[in-house]
Amino acid sequence: MMLVGYFDIVREAIEFVMAIGSLMGIFGLLYAAAWWYHTTPKGRGQLFKLIIVSLVLIGICGAYTGIKYFRI
Repeated sequence: MMLVGYFDIVREAIEFVMAIGSLMGIFGLLYAAAWWYHTTPKGRGQLFKLIIVSLVLIGICGAYTGIKYFRI
């Protein structure tokens, strides 16, 4: 019985981490899109890296997971 409770806690923790990753990916894309034209070419390279990382996060965690979890 105690083992079932443990696995429920682990499942909820994984859901929370996936929701945070999803929101970080979405906000990373929004941030990069907002600053793309206001930076130097070196800054655009860094924003391009941010876009790639954000797309990977959204691909792993899902775009709707964070919105559904936090009811945004």
